[in-house]
Amino acid sequence: MRKLVVYGDIHGCYYELIELRKKISPKKNDIEVCVGDVITRGKNSIEVLRYLQDNNIKSVLGNHEDKIIRYLQHQKIGKQNPVILDDDEKNIVTNLSALDTSYLQNMPLFMQFGKITILHGGLQNHQSLEKTNKRDKSKILRLRFLDNKHNFVSYGKENKNSTFWADVYDGNQGFVVYGHQRFDKVKINPHALGIDTSCVYGGSLSAAIFENINSEDFFIESINANT
Repeated sequence: MRKLVVYGDIHGCYYELIELRKKISPKKNDIEVCVGDVITRGKNSIEVLRYLQDNNIKSVLGNHEDKIIRYLQHQKIGKQNPVILDDDEKNIVTNLSALDTSYLQNMPLFMQFGKITILHGGLQNHQSLEKTNKRDKSKILRLRFLDNKHNFVSYGKENKNSTFWADVYDGNQGFVVYGHQRFDKVKINPHALGIDTSCVYGGSLSAAIFENINSEDFFIESINANT
């Protein structure tokens, strides 16, 4: 049976990705997917992009890829670009090949395999992945916290009364494996699994492995950051 391997936020941590993949030792027919934010912040974003392509590893869209894509789209228009890049992002854009750009532009908002749903940020219980408008897409990429009425809370606006989305997610869109929010160790909820374990900040790079996509059973493999 094919395994499903889901990698947490890589953020340019190329060498840790290679080490983690060697530890997992996926077979040729296994499915490998990233939760997005494979680029930026780390030192080797371009190398990560090429490695993913060379090894047929897919990725859903992260908010960092979304920013690069929006920048490239505005560049084509020729007017002043409203998307402001930092030096790291500028370096990435400068070094993107046509294949790299195509890989980024073809990242889907989500992927589903049996009972498992993979996306970057999070879901509100009223959202349907099959019926998303532009505003829904933005929220799914960036969701962390909800207010006491379960409305989206913008980054930095959360407070002691805010609720993390996965703590109240009811599972109506499948068992969600996500990144975006950094944790010291994976966050396990009844219907969701957070696997961004802060590799680029000196934590670890983690992956969730599902032996059967029709089951929510998984195990975790991790590699400490090379500091």
